Amino acid sequence: MELNGNRLKRRFCCIFCLMLVAVLVYNWQRVFYMMCIDGIISDVPNHVKLALGHNDYGLSSYIIRFLYTAFSEHQAQTLLSLCLAANGALGLVTVWLLIRRLLPELDGWYAFLAVELAALCGPWVIPGYQMEMYLGAYNGNVLHNMTVLFSRTFIPPVFIFFFDCWDSRGGRIDLKPWLGMTLSFLAATLFKPNFAFAFIPMLAVMLMADLIKTGGRRLKNEIVLGLAVVPAGLACIWQYLVLFADNFAGTSSGVTFRVLLGAELLAVAVMYIRSLLLPIYTLSLQAPREKEAGHIWLIVICDAVAILEACVLTETGFRANDGNFEWGSLAMYPVLFSVSIGLLFTMLRRTEWKKPGSAAKAAAGIVLLLGHLVVGVYCLYRARTGGYYWFYF
Repeated sequence: MELNGNRLKRRFCCIFCLMLVAVLVYNWQRVFYMMCIDGIISDVPNHVKLALGHNDYGLSSYIIRFLYTAFSEHQAQTLLSLCLAANGALGLVTVWLLIRRLLPELDGWYAFLAVELAALCGPWVIPGYQMEMYLGAYNGNVLHNMTVLFSRTFIPPVFIFFFDCWDSRGGRIDLKPWLGMTLSFLAATLFKPNFAFAFIPMLAVMLMADLIKTGGRRLKNEIVLGLAVVPAGLACIWQYLVLFADNFAGTSSGVTFRVLLGAELLAVAVMYIRSLLLPIYTLSLQAPREKEAGHIWLIVICDAVAILEACVLTETGFRANDGNFEWGSLAMYPVLFSVSIGLLFTMLRRTEWKKPGSAAKAAAGIVLLLGHLVVGVYCLYRARTGGYYWFYF
């Protein structure tokens, strides 16, 4: 009887996931189309202009150049929106593959549901204090930013292949995972470099610590691992030279330190806490119990590095008010929330509902998830109706 009940639940989850992915992709395509025709403020028109002028700095420029050269403007706009929607669907799959690696005991359809729900999550709001959902918030629903959407699709493979390589550093690192890590990391960086700004420093510290710990016994493999990020590092240098050239967008730009003090520091701290309530909750309670806890914490550390960079670094010149250092952590947003929701599902499966304490922990997790979903769904609704990304709840 219990076996039949589990089969029924799994079948219902399967049907719901298929329906939800269709709803997500359809709505994404409609939002992306409005972006492409400049019906919503986004970075797409600017990237189209730069790409057609051969003045852009990422892989997306080649997609744009091909579409706008081979087809009419209207056809190119439609096809670009379809490409972005297809990329969103592919991103669900790549994150799902990572969740299956990190939480192998979680059923495949429940893992996919976690990924879909993560794609809808937004920040909690604090009435009367912080009601923002984009500017002044930390929100993964960055549908207006084409380059980060392309980039984040390749981040899960980076972690999957990196885990294989890192776990093999005591023996022999196979070519396939090393090459997979190198190419996926390069692709993510060529679309947008911000993830590399967090991953490369983290890896450098890890390799240095491992070198000291082992007394140089793994030096060969540590060099091999370091070489995996060299192509992406060179790509960052090239992009830097393009972005901060005097003739790019009319004025020069650069990087400087950002100082947060007093009320501003408090506001930033609250912004991240309210936006990451579920990850903070499930990672602290459930992650230490998982077999892949070490790998999960590497993702958390990488995201923490990206957030720290956003807090202490800023750009100058024409990019001073763009908040571009936020994109590193926002590129990892689907991964972080998918892991968190997957951990919540694992928690629910292991909950002893007859024990008040165990049931209360599970219920609190459900409430936190629902709060994120309410805001995230509202964000998608506003985008579908032409809302801008700096609106309040």
